[in-house]
Amino acid sequence: MIPITLTLEGFYSYQEKQVIDFTQLIQAGLFGIFGKVGSGKSSILEAISFGLYGESERLNARDNRAYNMMNLKSDRMSIDFEFFNFKEKKYRIYREFKRNSKRFDDVKRGDAVLYQWKEEQWIPLPDLNVEEVIGLSYENFKRTIIIPQGKFKEFIELGGKDRTKMMQEIFGLDRFDLTGKTKALYSETRQKYDHLQGQLQRFTTLTKEQIDEVKVQHQKQEQQLKQMTLVFKQEQERYQQLKAVKLDFEALEESRTTLRELEQKEGEVKAQELALLQYEKVEKVFRSLLVEKQQTTLKLNEKTANYQVKLGEFQTKQNQYIQVKETFTTLEKQYESLERERTELAELQLVQAIQETEVTKKTLTERLVKGQEVVVATKKELEQKQILLLAGEKQLKQLKENRVDPMRLIALDKWFTDFEYLEKAAGEWADKQKQLQQEIQRLVQTLEQFEFTTEEEWRERIAKQRTVNQQLHLLVTKELNQLRVSQQLSHYASALHDGEACPLCGALEHPAILEGEDVSKSMQDLEMKLEKIQDDEQILNRKEREIQALLDKKHLLEIQDSEAVNHRKEKQEELIRHQAAYCWNEIESGNKAQLEQLKQQAVQVNQAIEKAENQQQQTIKEVDVVRNNLEKYAEALADIELKQARLEAEIDAKEQQIRLIKLSEKIVVKKEILELEIKAKEQHIVEVEQAYKSQAQLLQQLVPILASLETELKNIQTIQEELTASLQHIDLGVKQGLEVFQFESVQEVEVVLAKNIAVEETRASIQAFMLKIEVLRNQVQQLSKKLESIAFDLPHFQQMELTVTALEQQVKEQTTLVAKVAGEIERLEQDYKEKETLLDQFAQVEKRLKNINLLDNMFKGAGFVNYVSSIYLINLCDIANQRFHRLTHNQLSLQLNESNEFEIIDYLNNGKARSVKTLSGGQSFQVSLSLALALAESVQSLSKSNKNFFFIDEGFGTQDAESVNIVFETLSSLHKENRIVGIISHVDELQERIPLSLSIVKDEEKGSRVLTS
Repeated sequence: MIPITLTLEGFYSYQEKQVIDFTQLIQAGLFGIFGKVGSGKSSILEAISFGLYGESERLNARDNRAYNMMNLKSDRMSIDFEFFNFKEKKYRIYREFKRNSKRFDDVKRGDAVLYQWKEEQWIPLPDLNVEEVIGLSYENFKRTIIIPQGKFKEFIELGGKDRTKMMQEIFGLDRFDLTGKTKALYSETRQKYDHLQGQLQRFTTLTKEQIDEVKVQHQKQEQQLKQMTLVFKQEQERYQQLKAVKLDFEALEESRTTLRELEQKEGEVKAQELALLQYEKVEKVFRSLLVEKQQTTLKLNEKTANYQVKLGEFQTKQNQYIQVKETFTTLEKQYESLERERTELAELQLVQAIQETEVTKKTLTERLVKGQEVVVATKKELEQKQILLLAGEKQLKQLKENRVDPMRLIALDKWFTDFEYLEKAAGEWADKQKQLQQEIQRLVQTLEQFEFTTEEEWRERIAKQRTVNQQLHLLVTKELNQLRVSQQLSHYASALHDGEACPLCGALEHPAILEGEDVSKSMQDLEMKLEKIQDDEQILNRKEREIQALLDKKHLLEIQDSEAVNHRKEKQEELIRHQAAYCWNEIESGNKAQLEQLKQQAVQVNQAIEKAENQQQQTIKEVDVVRNNLEKYAEALADIELKQARLEAEIDAKEQQIRLIKLSEKIVVKKEILELEIKAKEQHIVEVEQAYKSQAQLLQQLVPILASLETELKNIQTIQEELTASLQHIDLGVKQGLEVFQFESVQEVEVVLAKNIAVEETRASIQAFMLKIEVLRNQVQQLSKKLESIAFDLPHFQQMELTVTALEQQVKEQTTLVAKVAGEIERLEQDYKEKETLLDQFAQVEKRLKNINLLDNMFKGAGFVNYVSSIYLINLCDIANQRFHRLTHNQLSLQLNESNEFEIIDYLNNGKARSVKTLSGGQSFQVSLSLALALAESVQSLSKSNKNFFFIDEGFGTQDAESVNIVFETLSSLHKENRIVGIISHVDELQERIPLSLSIVKDEEKGSRVLTS
């Protein structure tokens, strides 16, 4: 993350809008933000963190964060931050808060929008996914990009578990945590293993021999089925021949019986055929005429009855119309006189309104008198407050004239602080020089105990002693090897026998066998000598290391002593220059008591000014309150007077509208009586209007009804005449038909039609009967001729039928048995194939399960992740030590113990390890800085960006001048590595050495302001 610009307004002490352009600061590589304590330096970093993540180090959501962050003199707070992310893409985050105008402590969250720079414009993004954009969580952002006050040492003080978790989050080590995947894979594979094992249980008894036995049985059953099928077919053919003869005899007998029955019904069917012909002719002529006559007669009767009903309705409505007409004429006269009644009612209502207005006017007059008294009192109070305000301004002016110039006092106080610092620094360097010389003297005395004269002589003596030891070691080793060879040859010689091959040369004859002596005692003596030589060599090496360590330490102390002399001289010279730069006449040079007295006097004057200003502000507020009240009261009086004038005009206008009634008589009538009179007149008007409208509406309804009924009566008469003519025409057609068929009356026709013969069905039935009887006669004739010379034995046929049935059942049972055995063979072969497949799968799954179990044990308990995290921490230590060694003059080193806790290696104490908690404040800063830089470089290197950014907000006050120099050189060197470092400090020495920085100045009226230096 590389900052571009930061715009603040209403944030903590930043009352007015401030814009910080980081562009030139970033190009400088190393820059600073400086200012007095409480000026607002750290607020810049908090604004960046809060703008990005909506989180604050100082305040959380329970602390009413929005209210406490907003400047008390501001009604709006905004943060606008532009930056490049690790992919060098340009983003902008904007947050805004507004104060409730009615509740001072109510601060509402406004807009919070994340933008991305695309196509030369800011495009708002739908989500505030800042972690994805930055690539870090808020906690890790504080540890690697911006380190706020109080958090610099957090990384080294984290527990092993928390530090491992942090490394996992920062470097994405969760990708090495395969515990869940291996467990899921193991569970899945175990289920397959158990499932396959369960499936194989079904095939434990299945073998190839069992299948072969079932196949032999199947062949026997098939041979038996072939024999039974051959016998069944022979008997089946004989049976079918006899069955055909039997069927012919049965068919002949059945046909003769059916023919006799049909011949008995033949005469009846012929009579039915004659009746059908008569019915068809009569129905064709008379059916439609009789139906039409019946329908026409029904319609005529219906219309006649309807005419009588409508005639009665018409007479009733006509009588009702006459009565309503008479009532309407009477009401019409009353309705015409309603206009005067309404006018009188309106004038009575005006009188009622005048009475109510008079009451309101009286109330306003009383309020006007009281309000005039309040206005007079408020004017007097305002004059008194203004007198107090003028006196307060005069007092405040006198106090400010007596105030000491704060900038001059600050400069004077800084001179004394620097003077004490230089005196102390010179004394400390003198003490350190004395301490170093004492330590060098102790080292010289220790070396004298080792008979040490000069380093060259000592090295020469050590080299001679080591040469002697090496020569003795070679001689003893050579002699010992010879004795060992002699002993081994004696052993071989004692084992030689004639006729047996020599293990060395392979000869079978051994004319001169070596006779050896016992050399064990000599070998033991030589081995003891060899051990003593080795012990001497170790003692010599140990003594050499001890003297070398003392010499290295002495050399280091001599360098430090020379540096201490130079530093002491520098501080003394600075002290002389500082004393010569004293230019104040308020107090004597070096008189600290007078300075404290002057500061106390300045504090008292400032307190008095502050108290007077507060009192003056309170008086101003009171004057504003009284003035506002006076204006409000005056506006209220004017409003009352205006309302009175309006009421008087309203009364005059209403009196001029009253003409029919006497106003003088009605105005004195009581309110209740007047209201009853108005209600009675309103009710009378309403009743007359409702009755008049009701009768008029009824008349309007009756007129169309009478006209409609009259029209309906005429239509019914016309239809009656048409139906009568149609009925006469039908009677003529019936008469002509009777003459044609020679019927005497219509009743004879109705008897024929009453039969209701289904013509098509009856004709089809008669034709079917005639066809069936003819077919049976032909069938009987043909069968009789066919069976004249054939005889049929029924008992023999029945016996044959039983035999064939029994054979058929046997064949079916044998077929079922053969099919069952064949199915059993197929099932067994399929099961055997499945068993072989399952065995192969089971072997593979069993092997896979063992491998997965091995992986599960490896990843169990995040062990592998912890191991990877340890590797990352070790690499981090190595990177951090590159700077930590230089910062501590190679006296200290950082390492990890077995519990992944940080430890310090102290080379001034023989390289012993100790806890990081034993470090001084300055040393803690040095190791924290080294680790923080290493961590930031490691994290930001993952983004592969060209430049990386790092911000520090503490620590430099704990360093002495020499350490500050080393830290400054370390930070300066980062620029060559494309690292950008920003520091926040109040150390003046750093500000003088950093070429480009920001100065934060806090103004009492305008708040904090940002200046570029």
